[in-house]
Amino acid sequence: MRIPVPAEEADAGRAVLTDIDILSLDVDSRLRLSRSSLECKSGKGQSGEPDTILWLVGFKQLLKLDRVTLVRQIVSPRGQSLARKLDVTVIDEATVARREKAHAWMPARFAHLDGPACLDAESRTTGQLKGLPDIPAGLARFLRGDALLAGSPNLLAAVQAFGVAVGKQGVLPEPAAGILSGHSLMAILLAGIQDAGRLDSFPISSLRSRLASALTVGDPDDTYVLPMLEKADALIRFIQDRTHKAYVDAGAEPIRLDVPSLRDAIASTPPYVDYYLNFVERLRENPQVASGLLQTAELACFDALLGDSAWKSDSFSHLFTTEHKGLLLVALKCLEEVAGAQVASSLRDIHDLPFRGSAGKVPDRREPFGQPTLY
Repeated sequence: MRIPVPAEEADAGRAVLTDIDILSLDVDSRLRLSRSSLECKSGKGQSGEPDTILWLVGFKQLLKLDRVTLVRQIVSPRGQSLARKLDVTVIDEATVARREKAHAWMPARFAHLDGPACLDAESRTTGQLKGLPDIPAGLARFLRGDALLAGSPNLLAAVQAFGVAVGKQGVLPEPAAGILSGHSLMAILLAGIQDAGRLDSFPISSLRSRLASALTVGDPDDTYVLPMLEKADALIRFIQDRTHKAYVDAGAEPIRLDVPSLRDAIASTPPYVDYYLNFVERLRENPQVASGLLQTAELACFDALLGDSAWKSDSFSHLFTTEHKGLLLVALKCLEEVAGAQVASSLRDIHDLPFRGSAGKVPDRREPFGQPTLY
């Protein structure tokens, strides 16, 4: 909820264009990820309704969203007609009420859906970051919001950069350490699920090549930078050999100097890539569990570890099986490989969370949510 949308170029104090009222990430059974936004307006009349629908079309294009939805108290026939033509979903208050009734079996608030402990920890983290100069503000902002819209190379690069920043800053205070590590784990999972969903189209060798290119030269499809650097290396060797030969011909003693390769300096693949790709294959081998792992991590990091209890409700028991724990711990190890042990250690209490749910259990949706069932 309330995800800021940054401006790429802006004057001071104008770095945020707007925000996403509600951002939804859906993962299907083949680990294909889709993103939806819901814009919520409180007005009853028709004034501004067409403008908002037209605005949402541009918003969808700007953020490369799969779906956009307008939620209003009343949706006029004119608005419904315009929305259908522009492929915008519209929902009125009566529809929202019906859907809320159907979801009464779930806790009303948890984790980043206004969970009280999460709200408090995120707010305190914002204050603490002002006193942590080695944690770049833009990097923290990316991990806490922009990452939800990013592709896997950008996510991995950001988590790696966060690990470097933590190494410079030293031990982070709580709750900032846990909050930023939690967002980093979510970024690892989001990257892994996106790449696992691509394995239908790309063999793992092609995925590795594209990822290595994206993490080194910044473009998974680039075919120009590295060949150009190879030619630059050849030119440097030619000039070096010619100069060396001229000195030897003039009677100087031969001296050999090894000149570092420009190509090797740029094209050095991060050492964590192989472990990360093994993690991606693990996700692809178990899509039924992997498709819900983002929500498992969200509840673990931003509800359970912060002291809330909504994660213990029966409605979430299918997300806390031993298989979920196994994959989540692999993701935590992958976070350690990318960002370092200090970042991953902030989430070590995940090991102690009881994962005793049943993947085959069907929650009873007929009764409103009450007291959570304690494991």
